[in-house]
Amino acid sequence: MNDSYRWYERKGNDMAQALFSYIKQLRKDQAYRQDENFRHMRLYGNMEAFSLRNYSFYRAETSSSVVNRVTLNIVQSMIDTVVSKITKNKPRPLFLTDGGDWALQRKAQKLSQFIDGQMYATDFYAKRALAIQDSCIFGTGALKMYRDGKTIKIERIFIDELAIDEQESLYGEVRQLSQTKMVHREVLKAMFPKHADTIDARGSGEISIWASNIPQRHGEMVQVVEAWRLPSIPGADDGKHAIVLDNVTLFEEPYTKDYFPFLFWRWNVRPIGFWGQGVAEQLLGIQMEINKILRTIQVSMHLVSVPKIFVEASSKIVESHLNNKVGGIIKYVGAPPIEGKLGTIPPDLFNHLDRLYARAFEVVGISQLSAMASKPQGLNSGKALREYNDIESERFMSVAQRDEQMVVQASKMYIDLAKEIYEEYGDYKIKTKGSNSLEVLDWSDVDLQEDQYIMQVFPVSALSRTPAGRLQDVQELMSAGLIGKEDGMKLLDFPDLKQFYNFNNSGIENIERTIEIMIDKGEYQTPEPYQNLQLGIQKMQQAYLMYKNSNAPDERLELFRRWIEDAQSLLNNAQQAMEAQMMQSQAMQAQAAQAAQPAAPEMQAPLENPEEAIIPPMEAQPTTA
Repeated sequence: MNDSYRWYERKGNDMAQALFSYIKQLRKDQAYRQDENFRHMRLYGNMEAFSLRNYSFYRAETSSSVVNRVTLNIVQSMIDTVVSKITKNKPRPLFLTDGGDWALQRKAQKLSQFIDGQMYATDFYAKRALAIQDSCIFGTGALKMYRDGKTIKIERIFIDELAIDEQESLYGEVRQLSQTKMVHREVLKAMFPKHADTIDARGSGEISIWASNIPQRHGEMVQVVEAWRLPSIPGADDGKHAIVLDNVTLFEEPYTKDYFPFLFWRWNVRPIGFWGQGVAEQLLGIQMEINKILRTIQVSMHLVSVPKIFVEASSKIVESHLNNKVGGIIKYVGAPPIEGKLGTIPPDLFNHLDRLYARAFEVVGISQLSAMASKPQGLNSGKALREYNDIESERFMSVAQRDEQMVVQASKMYIDLAKEIYEEYGDYKIKTKGSNSLEVLDWSDVDLQEDQYIMQVFPVSALSRTPAGRLQDVQELMSAGLIGKEDGMKLLDFPDLKQFYNFNNSGIENIERTIEIMIDKGEYQTPEPYQNLQLGIQKMQQAYLMYKNSNAPDERLELFRRWIEDAQSLLNNAQQAMEAQMMQSQAMQAQAAQAAQPAAPEMQAPLENPEEAIIPPMEAQPTTA
């Protein structure tokens, strides 16, 4: 290898020749890795490809032995289950200030929101799922994060494109890393217009660094190498970043970062070395044995599963009489035909197949119920299902921790790239989801020094993902008195009931929006009698105490005090108006009741001279003799 490994010390085209020679030697020495990746890809994809190189990876055999084979691909089933199980959680970064004041805390909250917007804009979680799938197949999955002008991009990297020096990777870390990729000629010319003539003169048939005997035909794809060398110590000037063809340097610059622009996922970390171990490698032996047993069963069934009829050679039997007609008559002379009994396949063969299939799940650490997307019988409550999932997930704890670490590293790279864009262009904004609407955040509003915060990650949602499970979770929280009815309604955010919950959550969301405007913009929001003032006073008091503990400016805290007083005044006025209305209503009811009573008869006044009362004369009575 002479001194080509010190390619970073050379300049111009000499560097390109040294780098190309160095990587070609690495590829030759590590050809076994290409063979392993090729085998694991065939195991997962169940495909008969020739190699991993262009013009050959898609060539599949179409012979009858391949098309008619019986397959039980436990590797693919297991990997798909594992990927679904891990990626159902989406870790998010949370930035916390270390003893910072209110202003720093607000910046940290906005920075978390900023990174969320970056992950959404770059489709981070979908690319992350591909990298995790690659780690299960090849042992190591990778994403490349870079910027194109004012845009941050993420690209899934086929792991066979990367090359390292294994002499450096004893402890899992390397100082040099390269990527070899086939790039379309026109794309490469657009990236490096000064070298357009050189790129046009290049065919895709030049000497390849890949250890492959398959010739490459002339086409529009050009082989390009991009390499990085980390600085020896922070601040050293011996770091290098270069993009080259076989003997032409397209781009070179000093490299000052202490990490490569890649995120690496590993299913299982080996004791030594850089590359990880995947599910396909762990199940290789079991899958090969399953394939062997299936082939034996297939051949055996083919040989003994068809009924046979034995006819003596000297017998005179018309063969056309040997048919499947009901009630047929077979005429014979001599010995009669005899039906041969079907052969049997040893049950131990099927039992061994079932044992191997079950052992594969034990090796990886998941249950067959998870692979079949079903739940155990009798586990109906949310609590029981959570306990079951927790027990099953213990095996994946180390995998989940490595996944969270990659999210932290991705957040740091997002921050570094955003700083670079802001320093170069003086402006960098990202759209992100606010509490109720889409917001635009500028980098200057969230810029924090690395020593001003600490970063943690947490899952997007700790609740169940099914409506029944989520309802059970919320009911348990409400029954325990940990959340109120309004908060419980907000947690029950089902897409099918979106409009219903928008109406029911409008009260608490309006209060939260009011708090956000006052604390962020310093604009006072006058309470309205149509708001839920009782809930608003409670939430305002909580926000006031929280931000007071965070040393928020007193003019912002005064907005909360003013809102609480105004809201309380509205409640008092409403109470007084209600009491006055009730008193007036009671008075009106009393008057109405009095008017409805019947009038009592009038009494005559006593006479001053009773003797003057007029007594009507009595009629004369007839006398008798």
